[in-house]
Amino acid sequence: MILSFYSFGLMLRKCQDGLTTEYPVDPGQVALALAAKVTFDTGLLGGNTLLIRQDGVKKTVIDYRPPTKTGLFLDGSDSALRVPLPGLVMIRVTSGDKAPTYGVFAVKKRPESLDVPLFHAPLPNVFGSGAVCWGTVGRASESSASLADDWNKLLGSPFGDHAVTGKSKRHPHDIRKHLIDLEKRNARTYPKNDLVPLKRTLAQVLGDCQS
Repeated sequence: MILSFYSFGLMLRKCQDGLTTEYPVDPGQVALALAAKVTFDTGLLGGNTLLIRQDGVKKTVIDYRPPTKTGLFLDGSDSALRVPLPGLVMIRVTSGDKAPTYGVFAVKKRPESLDVPLFHAPLPNVFGSGAVCWGTVGRASESSASLADDWNKLLGSPFGDHAVTGKSKRHPHDIRKHLIDLEKRNARTYPKNDLVPLKRTLAQVLGDCQS
């Protein structure tokens, strides 16, 4: 069996019992077949990109966003709230031509191991599982190992009234009220004691993503 690469495409040649057959093949199918045998894992890294894992056509990227004041738009508001957010972790999983899946969680410190406990992200439009309700927001490019564009898409778009409960101990029924209160008080940092535990670690969530 011989796979030949030409400027016009790929040709597969088979020789069996003295007979030779040759026919064109789809480059995309060849790429998927080769990628299905690739396994790669960086382990925990030192920068904001925490981990890159490739298992066949499935690719997982985990990114850390340090605590910082952020401008957030709420639906119906003409101006952005300036609020401090805690450290956040985003997981993006892509697999072939399927739509990417995301998980967004809060952490009390930069993860130094995969056993770090996770907390519910204090943001609307992020479900209890960490999954993101993107609505009509366009997705970022999936080819980059950096999730900077994904963060910009998520945090730069207006937040609605979906998934607003269970994100704050002080305002358990609507995280937006807590964010508004933080801006009114001109809070410099997000109160870590207000974060609601997910009762799961990054390793446990990552294991679910790989199943």
